[in-house]
Amino acid sequence: MDYKTKPISRKDLRAIARWFRHQFKCKNKFRFDVINAFERIHQLFPQITTEVVESESTDVITNLNVPAACNPDMNGGYHIAVREHVYEGACRGIGGYRAHILHEMCHAILCLLGFTPILDRTFNNNEIEPFYLSMEWQAKALAGEILVPYEETIGMSKKKIRFLCKVSDPLAKYRIFLDEHDGFDPNDYNC
Repeated sequence: MDYKTKPISRKDLRAIARWFRHQFKCKNKFRFDVINAFERIHQLFPQITTEVVESESTDVITNLNVPAACNPDMNGGYHIAVREHVYEGACRGIGGYRAHILHEMCHAILCLLGFTPILDRTFNNNEIEPFYLSMEWQAKALAGEILVPYEETIGMSKKKIRFLCKVSDPLAKYRIFLDEHDGFDPNDYNC
């Protein structure tokens, strides 16, 4: 489910991504260590807790089709739960699993930065227009900016982005789209 929130531009998300990579002392300028960040995020954000749950468990993540979830806790923080097979896949470097975990961390980070749900459900078909008001788009875009740093990947091929950043084909393809349109993102209100 998606929720409406206050707007943010891709330019601002890029700034948050650079800050986030710096906070985790990202030694590789291309590949972000998602597992290290997942295991240490509570050091940077004490309001965020993490947990790996059994793949078939529905205790914390109620929908079996969901690989990971970020839920508010009773103390004003956020709890990120990741299914065991997703965590193990991310440890092996599978790009999609790495992105799933980081996407949930981005939800928590954005909420802590004030991008919380606005109780406005006047959108059709569960799609929020324009996209920059969507909590899902914001988390997806921030995760993409962290996983594939824009400036460092300008002019790279999809294959090289996939290899160097350890990301999925769709994420590398979208990064190429941004290059082909001089950084223009049709979902970015500051374009």
